[in-house]
Amino acid sequence: MAISSLDLATLKDLARTGNGLQTLRLRRRAWPLLLNFRSLTDTGDKQNAHPDEGQVDLDLRRTSLPESSELRRDPKTTKRRQHQLGTVVRNVLRSYPWLSYYQGYHELALTYLLVFGSEQAAAEAAKMTALFFVRDAMGSNLDHVLQQLQLLYVLLQQTCPKVHRVLTELDVPPFFAISWVLTWFAHDVASFDDICRIFDFLIVSPTMQVVYMAAAVIACRQDDILACERDFAILHTMLTKLPAEVTKWDDVIADSYNLELNYPPLKLQHLGNCHLPKLSDVNTYEATWKRLDPVRPVMFTSLVPATNAHPLAPKVKAEGKENRMAQVIELTNTAHKARELAMQHKWPLLVATVASTTLLMYMWVMMQHLNIGST
Repeated sequence: MAISSLDLATLKDLARTGNGLQTLRLRRRAWPLLLNFRSLTDTGDKQNAHPDEGQVDLDLRRTSLPESSELRRDPKTTKRRQHQLGTVVRNVLRSYPWLSYYQGYHELALTYLLVFGSEQAAAEAAKMTALFFVRDAMGSNLDHVLQQLQLLYVLLQQTCPKVHRVLTELDVPPFFAISWVLTWFAHDVASFDDICRIFDFLIVSPTMQVVYMAAAVIACRQDDILACERDFAILHTMLTKLPAEVTKWDDVIADSYNLELNYPPLKLQHLGNCHLPKLSDVNTYEATWKRLDPVRPVMFTSLVPATNAHPLAPKVKAEGKENRMAQVIELTNTAHKARELAMQHKWPLLVATVASTTLLMYMWVMMQHLNIGST
């Protein structure tokens, strides 16, 4: 009922609470709405190979299917899924060549492929996830993801001070949680049902919600952590295995939801004096993702970064002024593209000109809103 009536508020509540969306059939219908499926402006030539495709191929050979009564796991099926997965990941990378592949992204894409069963739908989901949720990980390095992991320790200091004290006394870095964050726990959880339940929640949550889930996983096992031998290697190994031992993901999800409400990302950055870049996917969530409206698709939803550079790439100079648009994901299509589209449909020249002018004005307003119009 919520799907047919496009009741996104109800859908989000279902995905966030209780047992989530529960079935693959429901997810196939709900996830496209929740992920804002729409026609994005691809910036690359899909005939041109992406530089990272060699690493993609290596990862695909090691890919296995998760445990589920709904999935076949025989060698023939696994081989076919690996081939399909390669098509999905290459689609994303060639569509947005300014993104860099990281090891683990294919596991996100695999979840979408197994849910939808369609390469096209999986690619759309993987694109939206890459552009809005894991963009920080798809730059030239993982520095900004490591910053997010530092915020995990800031969160633990506030909510699990005894655990935080043990980790800092033994100088245990938060690297044990990097696969949790990069794959949305898909790498560390065996059950496909649990993975889907986690995805239900994360696709309707702010970008950094997976970090709050990491904190909730640690909190639910803090007694075991505190009882662990005070040895770096033993403790680190124990921490890496925590997600596999979670039996009640619904409780973890509920706890992480409350953590995000009490310590939203901006507050957390302030508490830890650990500030993510202004154009981090965490800090642009309000200005980008929440402005999309899947019920009323519009033309100005391109995610093309100026100069085809990753939004966190170094600033460049243009005409003597700092071109800050080289760092930001554009919230609109260019006015030229709007005018070109209008002319293709043989709209009157006046309509084409109005469309062009309107989008230019919209772009200017949004730039002012994001404070990116000045040097």
